[in-house]
Amino acid sequence: MSRINVLFVADHLSYEGKMHGVGRFFWNVLPRFNRNKYNVIPCVLRKKDALNDLFISQGIKIRYLGKTKFSPSTFMTLRKIIKEEKIDILHLHQYGSSNFGRLVGFIAGIPVIIHSHDTDPNYPLYQRIADLILARFTDRVIAVSESAKESTIKKRSIREDKVIVMHNAIPLEEFQELTPEQKKEERRRLGINQDYKIVGTVTRLREEKGNKYFLYAAAEVLKVFPKTVFLIVGDGPLREELQNLSKKLNIAENVIFYGFSRNIQRFHSIFDIKVIASVNEGFPLALLEAMAMGKAIVATDVGGPKEILKDGETGLLVPAKDSGALAQKIIYLLGNNQELERLARNAKKESEKYDIDLYVRKLEREYEGLLTKVRKFKNIDTRCGV
Repeated sequence: MSRINVLFVADHLSYEGKMHGVGRFFWNVLPRFNRNKYNVIPCVLRKKDALNDLFISQGIKIRYLGKTKFSPSTFMTLRKIIKEEKIDILHLHQYGSSNFGRLVGFIAGIPVIIHSHDTDPNYPLYQRIADLILARFTDRVIAVSESAKESTIKKRSIREDKVIVMHNAIPLEEFQELTPEQKKEERRRLGINQDYKIVGTVTRLREEKGNKYFLYAAAEVLKVFPKTVFLIVGDGPLREELQNLSKKLNIAENVIFYGFSRNIQRFHSIFDIKVIASVNEGFPLALLEAMAMGKAIVATDVGGPKEILKDGETGLLVPAKDSGALAQKIIYLLGNNQELERLARNAKKESEKYDIDLYVRKLEREYEGLLTKVRKFKNIDTRCGV
């Protein structure tokens, strides 16, 4: 039996050379398919960037098309790839890919999957029009959370019976605690006193991530626990604004803006408490990573965190945009080490459900089921030319 050929298509995998969620999804998933049964070809619409060497180092070869956002030639290029590679399934990520991909998939007569990675907080008008036209060319949508599913149905005009939820997953084996000496060294590297507690977040510095509420909460926490450092790992357009806010709140000496890092494990390892302050959220991989590292978590009750964390059992949930409630939960854990350790143990145990290998096997079954369904009910010969 010949292999199933799947074309993975994304608009881009990074912002300014820094890997984002879709990029990390490619990074985690692509090496783990059963290569005896699946030939998965990753493709990016934009030009090659600095991340290419990183993917190459892991044996992941990506085809970069070098197209602009609305380039009409994208259609013909995808059509050519589908014909040359005898593609059976299109798996599409992000707006441009889902637009061009659905149209060419319809012409080619092959099934199309859209991957909904978030709740579309910045949903543009042109995409609304495109979705109204292309919704009928969508065979399946994989949403990363129930909230992402609801957003897809409501905003993108996709029928509910076409949308399934598959929560993200991570390579659990990569998330191991540093040794006590390594933790001490990491603190020294960051200039953090050994007797200070660390409340950390791994985030993008964008409006929807709610980082200003994290800083407002930090100001309240420091009134009770002054020996606390707030470590922000990540970058984005609001960095300067947030740095200025920390100065305005007179907490700059206790806040570290580290910037972007690919080695997230070492930061999670030294966190005493992990915070997710998002205003809206699809499904943050950083949540699973913190759980796998055995960290006590305080998160807003939105999107993925609300679905994955069991309040009071595997983490603590607070309302979005409520810096006071966020501060109270952090203060509670800093003053209650036994409770902090209990939540951390429970989170680590819960993370075992989100292993990346289990996820990829489920994705493979989804491909097989979709091909069977489409061939049966649409009588499509997926090996035909475009």
